[in-house]
Amino acid sequence: MSRLYKILIFFFINMLFIIFIFIFYGLFLYNKIHNFIDGKIWNLPSYIYSRTIEFTVGSPFSKEKVISILESNYYHQSINLTHPGEFVIHKDSIDLIRRSFNFPNQFENKIYARIIFQGNWIIKIKNLYDNSNIKLLKLDPKLIGLLNFNNNHQRLFCPISEFPNILINMLLVTEDKNFYTHDGISFYSILRAFIANIYAGKTIQGGSTLTQQLVKNFFLSHEKSFLRKLNEVYMAVIMEFCYSKNRILELYLNEVYMGQVNNNELHGLPLASIYYFGSYINELNIDQYALLVAMVKGASLYSPWNNITLSLQRRNLVLFLSLKNKVINQFVYNKNVLLPVNVYYKNDVIKPVPSFIQLVKYELLYKLKYSIEYLNGLKIFTTFDPLSQYNAEKAVKNIIPLLNKKQNLSDLETAMVIVNKFTGAVNGILGGSNPEFAGYNRALQARRSIGSLAKPVIYLTALSEPDKYNLNTLLKDEPLEIKLDNFNIWKPLNNDCKFSKKIILLDALSHSVNIPTVNLSISLGFKKLIKSWILLGISEKHLNYFPSASLGAINLTPFEISQVFQTIANKGKKSILFSIDCIINNNEKMIYSHIYKSHQVISPQASYLILYAMQQVVANGTARNLNNLFPNFGIAAKTGTTSNLVDSWFVGVNFDQVVLTWIGRDNNKTTNLYGASGAMKIYSSYLNGIYTLPLILIPPKDIQMFFVDRLGYIICARNHSKNRILPIWLFKLNKYCKIKNSDIFNSLYTKEFNFFKFLFK
Repeated sequence: MSRLYKILIFFFINMLFIIFIFIFYGLFLYNKIHNFIDGKIWNLPSYIYSRTIEFTVGSPFSKEKVISILESNYYHQSINLTHPGEFVIHKDSIDLIRRSFNFPNQFENKIYARIIFQGNWIIKIKNLYDNSNIKLLKLDPKLIGLLNFNNNHQRLFCPISEFPNILINMLLVTEDKNFYTHDGISFYSILRAFIANIYAGKTIQGGSTLTQQLVKNFFLSHEKSFLRKLNEVYMAVIMEFCYSKNRILELYLNEVYMGQVNNNELHGLPLASIYYFGSYINELNIDQYALLVAMVKGASLYSPWNNITLSLQRRNLVLFLSLKNKVINQFVYNKNVLLPVNVYYKNDVIKPVPSFIQLVKYELLYKLKYSIEYLNGLKIFTTFDPLSQYNAEKAVKNIIPLLNKKQNLSDLETAMVIVNKFTGAVNGILGGSNPEFAGYNRALQARRSIGSLAKPVIYLTALSEPDKYNLNTLLKDEPLEIKLDNFNIWKPLNNDCKFSKKIILLDALSHSVNIPTVNLSISLGFKKLIKSWILLGISEKHLNYFPSASLGAINLTPFEISQVFQTIANKGKKSILFSIDCIINNNEKMIYSHIYKSHQVISPQASYLILYAMQQVVANGTARNLNNLFPNFGIAAKTGTTSNLVDSWFVGVNFDQVVLTWIGRDNNKTTNLYGASGAMKIYSSYLNGIYTLPLILIPPKDIQMFFVDRLGYIICARNHSKNRILPIWLFKLNKYCKIKNSDIFNSLYTKEFNFFKFLFK
């Protein structure tokens, strides 16, 4: 056998071996790509949305409030409506294009609508496509956060069909002009990059196609080596063989790195669109699309957050390439190349609301028992109200520094819980004086003595026995000594250290007088009070202190005490506080829906009487300064202060919300603040930012209005200057001289009340 023949045989065998290895390795790579692409590519975050706001005819929304809602929901004011997410303001109306959205119960397409106002009310909603009337207009909820349980990658996945053609064309002419014609690699691009790098003496260009870039992001490291490049090329060819161009492009658009926010990486153009421009990917302008494409080259280098000059130059290059390749015309180029780079800063769009997210996490993991592995790509629709949260944060940021300065302190802390009084839905929550701090959540975790916030529960217990107690019942207000179990003597005092001998129950509560409250607690007995607290949602393990518990020696969290006042405010019906409305999985199937339940745990009559008394707290009691600022709101409230002025509390009830506010210091030292001088100031600032209807209390069955003298006796002398009108629960039929309830209410509220009756009669 000749030497040449042996060489050929050897060469042939080795070639077969190399081909075999090449094919075998290709099958290995194919299997790797196939398992990854057809499996669960990403551990998608769970998307947390705000509540869905519904506009209906007769809704109490002013034009200004609707504008605030739209702006907080990424809607942008415009001169002419062209895109979803835009609105135009007229004298008595607002035109908008409501985005299409897959609501929990159904998908709704975009709507071109006009909302017409009369004062603080919506009186008509028109569909401007066909000029028909709309009964209900739902606004797409706001994306408020993303939950990452397993990694720090954030993305908002969108199918290829939702990306505008102009964005795709801009990307292709900039990054991979021959994408739809090559087979994963472009020899022309590789040769061009090779020559450029030779001339430069270093690597200045890459010849990678979009497919190669995707392979590198999914499977390979970023090291620059010949072996890694071979792997990249081989895997790109395999991917092109296995998947369509549109599938590859869809993966790329959702995977490409687009920047960093705090500890989280932003991936994909859809999420970048929201963070940089406050708009969804199909709502941007030409210059904004160009900037997103510019950042694909290198999100850190060309980020407008990091380098505005480089990002502008790169954006204009994208516009030039788009003009050169006839994606845009000369007029569009000339217009957009002169525009400045205008983006939101990192946390200006999706603002951190860590306290509320903590509540959502708690409900997911402990209340609903969802495992972390199950929380992939869920859409979590919550009860969060952006306007309520915004005004609460604004109030805290305005008031806490002023109080710190006034008291010569630097460490005042606060907590707020905002609850819909009818449903128990948590509209907002703050865990501290820095709303963006994701640490200790005082609203959920801080157990503090509640002070005089305990008093309404005591009086509620008494008023639940109408045969013994009513608002006109006389209580003792005399010096008191109580022998405790440890043989010590407890001598409670009123705040002003004065005694009036006798005081009617209403005045004792509205002026927060201590001694009558203690006497009433003793008369009622500890067991009855414990029962009331439990019915209102408080665990018995927190109620071990008596008789000092009558003056607030009970340690509760702001969240727990909010549950108590939600029940009182909702006519005695307890609705368990919640933050998650429903959950949709990544197949758009509803897997959880909150069932609204309320249970009558206290009588509506007793609840009404307590709310009436709490209105008197504002009218002429410990919170009367609030009435000077908001005389027509009908706010029901209670102030609370603990011993040595350590804790300052305030609870306010308006038309539809219960707002609980606490101020204190983590070291439990004095704040020198009463309820009215501390926590009430935050609530007052909060009210400045919202529009609310007046709280009109309609008496339930067996409650009638009577004239009462200063000693609490029911009389018929209507003209006596010292007589006042009080609601009385008629335990038994009697022949008292009653006043028509309608006369009372029509005298309390005029314009708003009459319009309110007209809409909801």
